[in-house]
Amino acid sequence: MTNSIFFKFFNLVQFLKDSILFVPELTLAWWDLTKRIFLSLFRYWKSKLFFDKIFFILLFLQLIFSILPWFSYEIRFFENKESISLGPKLNSVFILLSLLNFFFLGFWKSAWTRVWFFACQMVSVVFVIWGYLDPKRYFYDFVKPEEVGLGFPFYLFLGSLLGAFIFGYLTFKREDEVLGRI
Repeated sequence: MTNSIFFKFFNLVQFLKDSILFVPELTLAWWDLTKRIFLSLFRYWKSKLFFDKIFFILLFLQLIFSILPWFSYEIRFFENKESISLGPKLNSVFILLSLLNFFFLGFWKSAWTRVWFFACQMVSVVFVIWGYLDPKRYFYDFVKPEEVGLGFPFYLFLGSLLGAFIFGYLTFKREDEVLGRI
């Protein structure tokens, strides 16, 4: 019995020693991988057209603003007033559409991505308008609409949505002009 405990302890010490010796090597490998990824992203960024860079940034901002809470309301507990922020009920739809647009259009060019982009932007606009007109149905359902205020991220999301739409159109138009010259 003591032999097996001693053997397990010896194996544990050997494992810890090997693990500690492996840390510098693993750190160098991760550093090299991270450096390669960022350098390839930088080269990719430098190869983009001006409108495409702005389009990429707007798609990223659209993703960020879709994640943030859009609404706030105040609740009173006895003498204490507390402000609460919340996102729309359809938040997962906005996040998913923004995420897919960011990855498909930021890193992948294809004929169908244009149709995908404009369709997703239109779906987002329709849901935002419906939510604005009927907030209890699409944005929140447990609060009185009069008590809820629109937050700054809501307007930033709308701005990035509109900006991405415009710069997406300009980018696609510019790509067609460049490809037409070839």
